[in-house]
Amino acid sequence: MIPFREFVEQNSFIICAHRGASGIAPENTVAAVRLALESGAPMIEIDVQYTRDHQMVVFHDDTMERTTNGVGAINQKSLEEIQGLDAGSWFSPSFAGERIPKLVDVLELIRGRAYVNLEIKPRPDTEEAQKETLELIELLRSMSMLDTCLFSSFDHRAIRHVRALMPDLPMLALNVPGDTRSPDQVVADCGADVFGCSVEELNEDMMALCRQKGIPVAVYTVNTADELNYVVAMGVRGIVTNMSHIIVPAYEAL
Repeated sequence: MIPFREFVEQNSFIICAHRGASGIAPENTVAAVRLALESGAPMIEIDVQYTRDHQMVVFHDDTMERTTNGVGAINQKSLEEIQGLDAGSWFSPSFAGERIPKLVDVLELIRGRAYVNLEIKPRPDTEEAQKETLELIELLRSMSMLDTCLFSSFDHRAIRHVRALMPDLPMLALNVPGDTRSPDQVVADCGADVFGCSVEELNEDMMALCRQKGIPVAVYTVNTADELNYVVAMGVRGIVTNMSHIIVPAYEAL
């Protein structure tokens, strides 16, 4: 695989599978990632969380209830406790027994087959959190995946921290609901390369400003052909979708 920055230069539009193929499989599981790869999505977005014993896992929420048979905060559970949970039955009985995967296992599955959008969840601004971010970067380095990753976050402090550690890593600042700053102010404040927002937040004035300032825009969550046509016409550079098995062929047909 060529480095992600080169891939962006060669492709005017990038489709990213949101938490894997989360429209047809339980999000952030090995099953969802495998189906996203099979769909032909060139990039897969996954969420990184930390256990009580400082292990990196792929999981979205701060608490267990929505997508597992567990209860409580994920950062208060050990890796052993978490890996004993069922993370698939909530979605469909056919996915019973899916587990919350370790980050390293998901990265190993993706490596060499797709680019990775690593969403860093909001973290406390502590020395421990900064140490864990450094460990994440070192894991990617050890797997020779640093140049095939994009970091994204609603927590712009995290983006600034990663930028300070690794100035060349591609970074995407997700718009925080209620933030009244313009996209150019957001990316300038945290040092991001890309501005991200929801499809509902996208509008002509935003796109005009971003074109003027040379800021690429990525949009979530685009799940239908009509939404795809809309964002392509608006000139966005990338999308996140739960339905990569639909959106990839729909884009190829445009």
